[in-house]
Amino acid sequence: MALKTKNTILGILLYSTSHASAAVIESGSFYSEVLELKNLAFTEDSGKYVAPTVQERADFRQLAINLYDHNWATAETQANNLGYDLVKFSNTTTNSVYWGVREQLVDGAQTKGWGSFFINENAVTNVTIEVPHPVFDGNTHRLGERVFERSEANGFMLAGSHRSANGSQTANPTSLEFSIFQEVHEIWNGGYGDSTAWQMHGYGATTKSYFPDGTDAVMSDGAGNVTPELIALDIALEALPDNVFGQAYVYNQLDTDNPLNELVNGVGQNGHDPFWRLRAFNNPQGQFSRDAGGTFVHIETSTHIRSGSTNRETYLANAIVSAINTTSQSSPGHVTNDIIQIPTVPEPGLFGLFFASVLSLFYLRRHRATL
Repeated sequence: MALKTKNTILGILLYSTSHASAAVIESGSFYSEVLELKNLAFTEDSGKYVAPTVQERADFRQLAINLYDHNWATAETQANNLGYDLVKFSNTTTNSVYWGVREQLVDGAQTKGWGSFFINENAVTNVTIEVPHPVFDGNTHRLGERVFERSEANGFMLAGSHRSANGSQTANPTSLEFSIFQEVHEIWNGGYGDSTAWQMHGYGATTKSYFPDGTDAVMSDGAGNVTPELIALDIALEALPDNVFGQAYVYNQLDTDNPLNELVNGVGQNGHDPFWRLRAFNNPQGQFSRDAGGTFVHIETSTHIRSGSTNRETYLANAIVSAINTTSQSSPGHVTNDIIQIPTVPEPGLFGLFFASVLSLFYLRRHRATL
C-alpha cells in the first residue's frame, strides 16, 4: 500500500508440512493505513458484500482468539486460509507495533467486505476501539484511529462495507446478528477478552434537529444505564471550549431528578426523550458485552464536531482518550504459555470513589447547572 515502507516476507515461516504463508511487514502512518482501508470499503448499493458462512464465522473466531493471544504464527496461517493477510504494522507516529488482518486484494479491490482488525502488541488500556460505519458515519474512521493510537488501546476494529452495501442494512454490523465484526467483538470484548468496547458513530442534521440546541454528542451503554465510562466522557466533553463543542447528553432510563441523570444531562432534562433515537438497544455488540458481564460505550457525535480536523482530532479525540484513561481499570490480557492472564476486576470501592468524585463536579458544570 502507498505511504508506507513495505517488505513482504515469502516462504520463510512454515506452520504445517503442506501450507506456507506470507507475513506482511509495514511501517508508516497508521492514520494513512486506516484511510486506505476505509477507501477500499464497499459503497452503498454496490452489491459486493459477501455474507460469511457459518464455517467462515467459526474460523474467524479462532483467528480473533489467536490475534488476541498474540499467537502470530497460527493467526497468519488462519488468515491466509480466509483470504486475509496478517500484517505487522509499525506505527511511526507513536512507535507502536500493531498486528492485524486485512483482506487480500484482487485487482486492487476487496472481495468480501468483512473488515480489518488490529491488536496493539504493547497495549496500555484494556479497551477496543470500534468503527462499524466508516463509510456512512463520516470521519468516524479518522476519529477512531486517533483514539486508538493515543489511548494505546488493545484492539481496533474497522468495518469493510457501507451499512447498506447490498441494500438497506444488509451489511450493517450494528444490526446483523451474524457478521465477522460481531465474531471479533465477541472474542475481544466478551467473557474471553473482558475488555470495554468504545464504538464510534455519527449523526447528521436531521437527527440533530430533535435534540436541544447545540447538542454535539449523545452517548449510551445500550441499556439505559449511566456508567462510569459515560460519566467520565460527558465531563471531558463538557470541559471543551464553547467555540468547539456544544453539549453532551447520556441516554438513560432514570428519573429526571435522579442525581446521575442530572449529572450527565442537567437539571430538568429527561434522559429518555428525545435521545431514544440513539439509544443503541438493538446493537448486538452491546447486547453481547453486557450479557458477558462487560461494558459497552456507544458514542454518537454531530457532523459539526466530526467535520473539522482540529475539532475532531484534537478536541474530540483527546476528550475520549481522557475518559478511557480515567476508567480503564485493568491491563490487557492474553495467553502466554497456554495460561490465560485474566485482567484484574476492580474492587467495588474504586467505582464508589469514582462516582463520589464525579458527583462533586456536578455543580461546576458550565452549561446546565441551574440554581
